[in-house]
Amino acid sequence: MLIKDALEDTELMSDSEKELASFFLQERLDVVALTARQLAASLFVSPSTVTRFCQRLGFSGFPDFKDAFIKEKQYLDQSVKDVDVNKPFKRGDSMWSVANAVRQMYAEVSEDTLGLQDYRDLERANALLDRADRIFIYSSGDHLLMAELFANKMTRVGRLVTVIERTDMMEFQMQHTSEQDVFILISYSGETQSLYRVLDAISRYSVNIIAITSFGKNTLSRAADIVLPISTHERLIQNYGNFSTGIAVSYILDVLYADYVSCHLEAVENKTVIEHRYQEHRFTDNPMIDDE
Repeated sequence: MLIKDALEDTELMSDSEKELASFFLQERLDVVALTARQLAASLFVSPSTVTRFCQRLGFSGFPDFKDAFIKEKQYLDQSVKDVDVNKPFKRGDSMWSVANAVRQMYAEVSEDTLGLQDYRDLERANALLDRADRIFIYSSGDHLLMAELFANKMTRVGRLVTVIERTDMMEFQMQHTSEQDVFILISYSGETQSLYRVLDAISRYSVNIIAITSFGKNTLSRAADIVLPISTHERLIQNYGNFSTGIAVSYILDVLYADYVSCHLEAVENKTVIEHRYQEHRFTDNPMIDDE
């Protein structure tokens, strides 16, 4: 959940908490220069009220909240796009207009997702995958197909990836895991019943978790060792087909695969040898795509 959404949910807030929420919802970035004591004095509340309010939102205190609030505000301000990812085209648009909107969405969502990444987290994720004895990946719905594609690509360069398709079989597949092993979990909302079951099972093992999820705090991001956030402008249901999340998840998985391959180019040579062997009768008359 974005901090903005949590601040707007005032139903169970006290009057003092509502005043704090209203202050932050006014989009005041001058909060960066304030301490909890200064903020409390300006709103005529106690510093402990400010701290408890931040803790209620899932933060350790005001400094932690402030850092996340500023980061979210900057993201939302800087990621205004030309294409509405929920409704990128309208009735009556020409085929060419629709095609161009989709093209632009691919570019904007990929750029937005890259902009959310912390270079250090990408480096850490690459290091975890590189030294892992076993790699697992889980998602549900359409993203499961992307997980399978990622696993297939990794297998071709010599890294076996286990795709978790049935949660009732997961713990059997996870037997004999070690602290070196990695679990990639994909969930846009980070809040589904099947994901909760997976996280509960994983908690019994010492494995590293890489989360691909929306920007902001959710159950998945809190459980993960590394979070790779994706573009977060698409509504969960009210959209034309999960275009944005599909593009973003595919992009991050391709980045993880490409990072791994860039460190193991010899594996690509082996992949090429094997593919030539089983595709020996595959040919083309098109010089543009023919192998050298």
